[in-house]
Amino acid sequence: MKKALLTSVAVVALVGANAAYAGNITLTGHDNDFHWNFGGSPGNAGPAGVALQDEVDFVRNGSSLGLLTFDQGTELTTALASLFPGVTITNVSTIAGVGSVAFNPAAYSAMIVASETTCGGCDNSAAFIAAITARKTDIGTFLDAGGGILGLAGATDPAAYAYVPESATNPGGSPPSTGYFATALGISLDLPEVNGNTTHNFFSEPGSAGLSAAYGVTERNSFTTPNPAETVACVGCTTAILAAPEPASLALLGTGLLGLAAAWRRKRRSST
Repeated sequence: MKKALLTSVAVVALVGANAAYAGNITLTGHDNDFHWNFGGSPGNAGPAGVALQDEVDFVRNGSSLGLLTFDQGTELTTALASLFPGVTITNVSTIAGVGSVAFNPAAYSAMIVASETTCGGCDNSAAFIAAITARKTDIGTFLDAGGGILGLAGATDPAAYAYVPESATNPGGSPPSTGYFATALGISLDLPEVNGNTTHNFFSEPGSAGLSAAYGVTERNSFTTPNPAETVACVGCTTAILAAPEPASLALLGTGLLGLAAAWRRKRRSST
């Protein structure tokens, strides 16, 4: 409750009194859905499962509502059913289904998009991602109403995350399997690094190459110079925040992120 209040305060400060709420976003180059199913210990949380659970917790933002997933296979939905028993999971697996789905913030706490086939062994096709992108306006409305967004590995598809409102291009890259570390923001938000699993794309620095300056980097790689971003997150985002934060607004957003991270950390500690 405290975190939701802080989110509201930060958003009102940034985009005006009409913005009553906002959602959390995480985008990662890791295919945690694939590795949970086919890693060293299928069904065992392991690093991929721990990361996936924490990422979903973050974008759900304390809500008990269901999850809206986009998975042409079964890797993502199988992992989530195990990690979140009792949570309703509504999966969309066809392009026709994407066109008719209702992005209902009263029914879903977050939408989660499985990793693309270009990562090797993953499930979603580029055409399926393009169909999701065609619903970008509806996704923006969902985000503004408090719905969270989690996007898993996009690998070599430059439009892998184009469905996220004003979010970004995917610069791709060839990330190694190890050498990852959580940044101070990642630690504060309980978004851990993942080591030992092949990963599939990096991200541009926030504020460059099409990635909104509203994002913060939660995970970097130490083996590649200059420590590129592997996972990014946006706390309490709206389409307005993602689209055009001005320098003064960015300063406010930075202050808000620090407060939200501290509140999130306290909430997680109190629940363990």
